[in-house]
Order: sequence, then structure tokens, then C-alpha cells
Amino acid sequence: MRIDADKLRKLFVFNFSRRSLLDFFYKKLQWLALLIILLSAGFLIFLWYNYIFASQWDDARVQEYIQIKKDKNEAVFNRENFEKIIQESNARNTEFEKPLDNLEDIFRLKQ
Repeated sequence: MRIDADKLRKLFVFNFSRRSLLDFFYKKLQWLALLIILLSAGFLIFLWYNYIFASQWDDARVQEYIQIKKDKNEAVFNRENFEKIIQESNARNTEFEKPLDNLEDIFRLKQ
């Protein structure tokens, strides 16, 4: 039995050049882009699900969070400033509702 070395070499040696590799990716670019988009979407859906629906907060952690938010009092409602802003807004509304008949003609169109 005689073994042909040239045939064996052709079977096991792959001659990849840069051009052939680029041609392959260029021909399969749409499928490659679609695969990347689908994998990215799947990964983002996985992250979204884990952070929103599969959160790992127990009752002690929830109570601690609620207590911290109560202690900080980040939003302070100042009724005096609120009333002042409402009065200014109402004054502007009444100013804008005045008739525009007695305005000065700054372009001197009516002479």
C-alpha cells in the first residue's frame, strides 16, 4: 500500500490568504451583522429581565431602602415659595391677556 504525500498534504493544509478570508466575510457580512444584532438583543433582554423581574432584594433590604429614603428628605416642599411662583404666573397671564391696541409702532409702518 502506497501513501501519496501530496494528497495528504492537500487534505490537512489549508491555504488561507487574506484575500480569501476577506472575501468570505464580505459575502457573509449581512448574516454576520444579523447574528451580532440578535446576540446583542438577546444579551440585553437577559440583563433587562434580571435587573427588573429577578431582583434579589429580601424584606430586610427593602425596609433598609425605605428607611434611608425617609431619613434623607431630599424633596422639601416650601409652600411660601410655591405660592409666590403661582402669583407670578397668574400676574404674567393677566399681563398677556391685555389688549394690544395701544402699542407703539416701533417700525413706523402707519404714518
